Amino acid sequence: MYRLHLVDTNSNVPVVNGGATLLTGSVAIAPYSTPGLYGEHGIVFRIGTSAYGAYPSREWALPLGEMLGTLTESVFERAPISRDAAVYDPPSRNSHTYTWRATVREFEEVNIEKAVSIAVRIDARLVRSLDDSLIWSGSARVERPIPDGTMERIIAGLSDAAIEVINKLGAEAVAELRGSASAAARSQP
Repeated sequence: MYRLHLVDTNSNVPVVNGGATLLTGSVAIAPYSTPGLYGEHGIVFRIGTSAYGAYPSREWALPLGEMLGTLTESVFERAPISRDAAVYDPPSRNSHTYTWRATVREFEEVNIEKAVSIAVRIDARLVRSLDDSLIWSGSARVERPIPDGTMERIIAGLSDAAIEVINKLGAEAVAELRGSASAAARSQP
């Protein structure tokens, strides 16, 4: 059984949105939606461009959607998107200003001929919790080779790619919403 590694405070993962104007309020992070094979226990692999499977004896220790939600909380501690805390799966999402919702589109080992790589793609949305209105959405993807192809390296690669994707999405949300707020302020008489 395997688990994604969380962000280490001494990690070399870059803080993408450092210095950006943060959103006012707090963020509730919902468990990630994991459709199809991604919602099963087995670690997903792809052969070529269209053949998928899941390992019967290489499984996630926890549901992937929960691990990604916890990972997002950890990423947002290092690279905040809001002035107040981002909390994974709080008892009431409505008590937070925003809700982060995400869907896994790719999260797999990729085998093409003798080359092994990983692919992670996540679609995310930030909604205002009070009225459930969409204020931002985006998608990010990372694919990179795993030279020796061991399962430990594949899991480490998936973890690092997930951190990078979440960090990119958070930075994009902050930058786009900051730009929208600035444009709205300039248009006020």
